[in-house]
Amino acid sequence: MTVEQVINDLAALPPSDQLRIVQAIWDQLPRDVGTELSEAQQAELNRRWSEYQTDPSSALTEDEFREQIREARGR
Repeated sequence: MTVEQVINDLAALPPSDQLRIVQAIWDQLPRDVGTELSEAQQAELNRRWSEYQTDPSSALTEDEFREQIREARGR
């Protein structure tokens, strides 16, 4: 079975089962896998943090963020 086949099979599962599988895989990964940022990613984080510090009102609250996501998904 290929990775693509596994992914297709997983896509057929209910979201709750997909989340359980994601969590199980995540829990088995070494703690440091995939956590290092590229220079470009670090620069972008630094830029955003500086923008926030200059104008904290430029950030969304969690509720505002979730509402934007709901709207983008058409819910």
